[in-house]
Amino acid sequence: MKNEALRAVGYRRVSMREQVDGFSLDAQENNIRQYVETQGWQLTHIYTDAGISAKKDSHRPSLEQMMVDAEARRFDVIVVDKVDRFYRHLRGLLSALDQLNSWNVAFASVQERLDFTTVWGKLTLTVLGTLAEIYIDNLRQETKKGKLQRARDGYWNGNPTYGYCRGLCSACKEPNGKGYCPDYGLANKGDGKGLVLHPVESKVVRLVYDWYLTGEESDGHIAERLRTYVLDEHGLLARSRGIPGQKGPGPIQKDSIRNILTSILYAGFIPYYGTSKKGQTTTRSVKEIFPGKHPAIVPMEEYERVQEIRNVLYRVPRYKHKTQSRIYPLSRILRCGYCGRTMRGSSGPRGNHYYRDATRIEKSGECSQTPIRASVIEEQVVEWLQKIFERQTYLQDQASSTVMLQKIQQRYDRARELFIAGQLERNDYEIEKEKFEHANLHLSSLHKDATMALLEEMKCKLISWQKISYLEKRKLLQLVTEAVFLTGSVLVGLQPTFALIPLIQSSDSKSVSTCGPDGIRTRDLGLDRAAC
Repeated sequence: MKNEALRAVGYRRVSMREQVDGFSLDAQENNIRQYVETQGWQLTHIYTDAGISAKKDSHRPSLEQMMVDAEARRFDVIVVDKVDRFYRHLRGLLSALDQLNSWNVAFASVQERLDFTTVWGKLTLTVLGTLAEIYIDNLRQETKKGKLQRARDGYWNGNPTYGYCRGLCSACKEPNGKGYCPDYGLANKGDGKGLVLHPVESKVVRLVYDWYLTGEESDGHIAERLRTYVLDEHGLLARSRGIPGQKGPGPIQKDSIRNILTSILYAGFIPYYGTSKKGQTTTRSVKEIFPGKHPAIVPMEEYERVQEIRNVLYRVPRYKHKTQSRIYPLSRILRCGYCGRTMRGSSGPRGNHYYRDATRIEKSGECSQTPIRASVIEEQVVEWLQKIFERQTYLQDQASSTVMLQKIQQRYDRARELFIAGQLERNDYEIEKEKFEHANLHLSSLHKDATMALLEEMKCKLISWQKISYLEKRKLLQLVTEAVFLTGSVLVGLQPTFALIPLIQSSDSKSVSTCGPDGIRTRDLGLDRAAC
């Protein structure tokens, strides 16, 4: 085949890094043309992939089109400058060459002087392909090590995220630089290695957190507000950075708001991302977090509060048809006593609000559970919780046990001093020691400051139930109840969380009776009555 007038095509490629380092597409084309000419072939076309890696699973449009044309027999041989311009992954390389061979299309490499059609060419190609794969695997591992070390040192990997820039103001090329940033063209604020605050974007990030912390704003509604929100006296509007080379800055979208609210970077920390594979799915997630050397835009306390709100309001719509929605504190906590499915909040006629069985909402079956007025069932649950607090002695036990522990500790300390001084017999000291250890073991189980603080907070919120927001109501009910069971219009049982179990265990046993291992009945509290 070599001396025949074959129809030849060339393929050239450089990655983004190689473009920066000065690898030339023109040099590859010249080598391909000279080689084709010396072979006496006819060069019909040159396929080009610029700025794209040749690693496994990379998307290369020109390569894919060339393989389609090869199958259609639009040429006889493919010529590349080097094998790694074609593939750096051995399996992909051999698979592609096997396909070419089945289509009777030859392959040649200029630098390696390799002709795929010969036996020695196939052997040499396998060795070169293996070396190319080893190189890229080693490069990948070294890149991971470099990124991890950079994160440990407190530096962000990749391009600056929204709200930050490199601080190279005098030679700024950022999309939100000239004509948008007031520091454009001024003295540099950074060395280009770390992140500094972008004066406009960081203000937008601060706004996003302030609005979300009210508990009344959704990601989408914040994005909508930003489209018309004026940032300064010059009428400056918030905008995204866009994608360099693809699209310019524009309105900030809902997904961008979500990314801002969930990134710990804005609290002054550097997240290091890794990948994990489960089955055929590869997911990217935060593996480690390190203190960053960049300035925080929000305090860590506010970042954590935002994550708490997002967890509480997960899958709870804040707006419907541009109107703020009511938050249903018992949504997905309230369960049907007939079928066991969750009940969801929904609005009804004349501004009324209800909890409805999921079976009826989804029309997935039949259930006799009728909708129940939201305010009525919520008041029943709160009344039940208030009665628990009224009848329990846990908080009082905590206070008295603290005083008792202090007295026992003082008595034991005195006995030990007397024993060391030789003024107390060993037998008497051992008796005092045994009393101390026994009392300390018993009373310490009640001495839990964190639990006391939590219970005090719950009690205060229950007392001021009508005054707190729906967000606070939902947080409270999620804290103390795993599930509330409703049969018809009657509250019949409740499954507590771990936070509520100490109260139930210390309450009067006559006031609360168990309903299986995971729940309690409400009959003895006088709550088993019609709810509407």
